[in-house]
Amino acid sequence: MTDPTADLTDLRADIDRIDAEIADLIAERVERAEAVADVKSSAGRALVDEDREATVASHHATLFAERGLDPDDGRALAEFLIDVALDRERTVDGEA
Repeated sequence: MTDPTADLTDLRADIDRIDAEIADLIAERVERAEAVADVKSSAGRALVDEDREATVASHHATLFAERGLDPDDGRALAEFLIDVALDRERTVDGEA
Protein backbone atom coordinates (compact mmCIF):
# COMPACT_ATOMS: atom_id res chain seq x y z
CA MET A 1 0.00 0.00 0.00
CA THR A 2 1.30 3.45 -0.86
CA ASP A 3 1.84 6.10 1.77
CA PRO A 4 -0.92 8.72 1.35
CA THR A 5 1.34 11.38 2.89
CA ALA A 6 3.99 10.73 0.25
CA ASP A 7 1.33 10.91 -2.46
CA LEU A 8 0.12 14.22 -1.04
CA THR A 9 3.67 15.56 -0.94
CA ASP A 10 4.21 14.56 -4.57
CA LEU A 11 0.91 16.09 -5.65
CA ARG A 12 1.71 19.34 -3.87
CA ALA A 13 5.14 19.39 -5.51
CA ASP A 14 3.42 18.99 -8.88
CA ILE A 15 1.12 21.92 -8.08
CA ASP A 16 4.11 24.04 -7.02
CA ARG A 17 5.86 23.20 -10.30
CA ILE A 18 2.75 24.10 -12.30
CA ASP A 19 2.42 27.37 -10.37
CA ALA A 20 6.01 28.25 -11.27
CA GLU A 21 5.27 27.52 -14.93
CA ILE A 22 2.18 29.73 -14.76
CA ALA A 23 4.27 32.55 -13.26
CA ASP A 24 6.81 32.14 -16.07
CA LEU A 25 4.04 32.30 -18.69
CA ILE A 26 2.54 35.40 -17.10
CA ALA A 27 5.98 37.04 -17.09
CA GLU A 28 6.33 36.18 -20.79
CA ARG A 29 2.87 37.61 -21.45
CA VAL A 30 3.82 40.82 -19.65
CA GLU A 31 6.91 41.12 -21.84
CA ARG A 32 4.64 40.96 -24.89
CA ALA A 33 2.39 43.60 -23.30
CA GLU A 34 5.42 45.87 -23.02
CA ALA A 35 6.06 45.39 -26.73
CA VAL A 36 2.40 46.15 -27.45
CA ALA A 37 2.72 49.34 -25.39
CA ASP A 38 5.75 50.38 -27.43
CA VAL A 39 3.87 49.84 -30.69
CA LYS A 40 0.78 51.65 -29.43
CA SER A 41 2.84 54.54 -28.12
CA SER A 42 4.76 54.88 -31.40
CA ALA A 43 1.49 54.86 -33.33
CA GLY A 44 -0.18 57.35 -30.99
CA ARG A 45 -2.82 54.80 -30.03
CA ALA A 46 -4.58 54.54 -26.69
CA LEU A 47 -3.39 51.81 -24.34
CA VAL A 48 -6.92 50.64 -23.54
CA ASP A 49 -8.69 48.76 -26.31
CA GLU A 50 -12.09 47.69 -25.01
CA ASP A 51 -12.87 45.62 -28.11
CA ARG A 52 -9.64 43.66 -27.67
CA GLU A 53 -10.32 43.20 -23.96
CA ALA A 54 -13.77 41.78 -24.75
CA THR A 55 -12.24 39.44 -27.32
CA VAL A 56 -9.64 38.21 -24.83
CA ALA A 57 -12.27 37.65 -22.13
CA SER A 58 -14.49 35.73 -24.52
CA HIS A 59 -11.55 33.64 -25.71
CA HIS A 60 -10.61 32.74 -22.14
CA ALA A 61 -14.22 31.80 -21.38
CA THR A 62 -14.21 29.48 -24.38
CA LEU A 63 -10.86 27.94 -23.43
CA PHE A 64 -12.13 27.23 -19.93
CA ALA A 65 -15.43 25.79 -21.17
CA GLU A 66 -13.58 23.49 -23.59
CA ARG A 67 -11.63 22.11 -20.64
CA GLY A 68 -14.66 21.54 -18.43
CA LEU A 69 -13.99 24.63 -16.33
CA ASP A 70 -16.33 27.49 -15.46
CA PRO A 71 -16.28 30.09 -18.27
CA ASP A 72 -16.79 32.84 -15.70
CA ASP A 73 -13.47 31.84 -14.14
CA GLY A 74 -11.91 32.18 -17.58
CA ARG A 75 -13.30 35.69 -17.90
CA ALA A 76 -12.01 36.54 -14.41
CA LEU A 77 -8.55 35.27 -15.33
CA ALA A 78 -8.63 37.34 -18.51
CA GLU A 79 -9.54 40.45 -16.51
CA PHE A 80 -6.64 39.79 -14.14
CA LEU A 81 -4.18 39.26 -16.99
CA ILE A 82 -5.41 42.40 -18.75
CA ASP A 83 -5.00 44.42 -15.54
CA VAL A 84 -1.45 43.14 -15.10
CA ALA A 85 -0.65 43.95 -18.74
CA LEU A 86 -2.18 47.42 -18.59
CA ASP A 87 -0.27 48.21 -15.40
CA ARG A 88 2.95 47.33 -17.23
CA GLU A 89 1.91 49.12 -20.42
CA ARG A 90 1.20 52.28 -18.41
CA THR A 91 4.65 52.03 -16.87
CA VAL A 92 6.26 51.69 -20.32
CA ASP A 93 4.13 54.55 -21.66
CA GLY A 94 5.05 56.77 -18.69
CA GLU A 95 1.52 57.07 -17.34
CA ALA A 96 2.26 55.38 -14.02
